[in-house]
Amino acid sequence: MPSNDIFALVAKALAEGKLKEATSLFRENLETLYQENPLLTLKTNFELRFIAGEFEEAYADNEYFQALPYVSQEVEEYLRDLPRLIRANELSAFQRKEKKEEDIMELLSPSTKNEELVLLVSQLGKLDIAPYLPKLIALLGSDVHDDVKGLILMLLVTKGIDTEVSFVKNGERFRLKPKDIGMPFHNEDFDALKGRFATYKDVSVGEFSLEILQQLAMILYPRRPRLQDDLDLTEKAIRELATHYLDNKAPLGEEAKALQTILGKAKPLSE
Repeated sequence: MPSNDIFALVAKALAEGKLKEATSLFRENLETLYQENPLLTLKTNFELRFIAGEFEEAYADNEYFQALPYVSQEVEEYLRDLPRLIRANELSAFQRKEKKEEDIMELLSPSTKNEELVLLVSQLGKLDIAPYLPKLIALLGSDVHDDVKGLILMLLVTKGIDTEVSFVKNGERFRLKPKDIGMPFHNEDFDALKGRFATYKDVSVGEFSLEILQQLAMILYPRRPRLQDDLDLTEKAIRELATHYLDNKAPLGEEAKALQTILGKAKPLSE
């Protein structure tokens, strides 16, 4: 059966509310569909996952498709944005589930999956966190993933929390008051780099360079690099990392080492 006919039947089944039938038909023909129309296959695959609420499976699919050989620039751009797309749909589904205070209290635990904690902490920004503050501070001091700790710290900063907290992140012990530090993406060096990335003729490289910068800011938080004279070298390193990744999906050596050296000069945000 031609791929266009299969896609049409999948769409028809979805329109009729027959998710299981649509998924079965699609999975049976996945390899053929990808060979003939990879971009539409990707979009259909993840639409089915999101409708079914299969987010763990979506992350696994992402790893599978990322490992496949290069097909086209449009496919590469879709794959580059895919983790963000999965997280956005997962967060949306998470937010649609009404949670009572006792449910949130129970979830704010080191035994909760890191992915769920990331979603929960992201959602707490809209609430009064006073009832959850002891739990959040305890969670920050626990052995949860550094990504979770970074988000908790950002939440405490935005809420102007004056309580001293103690935690380990990136193997380093911190003791500070959240109200005394800034957010990870607000300083002159980062703003200068963002401005440079925005001028790139290749928009994909500029956007991915900014994504790398934001990831670095979160990894370092609550420290930040004092770039100053290293600004040009940092820009070059990030740009080459972004370009190389988009072309080959593989890390670079010398540029990564140069960037690591620069970021090793990171200072506390409160300094």
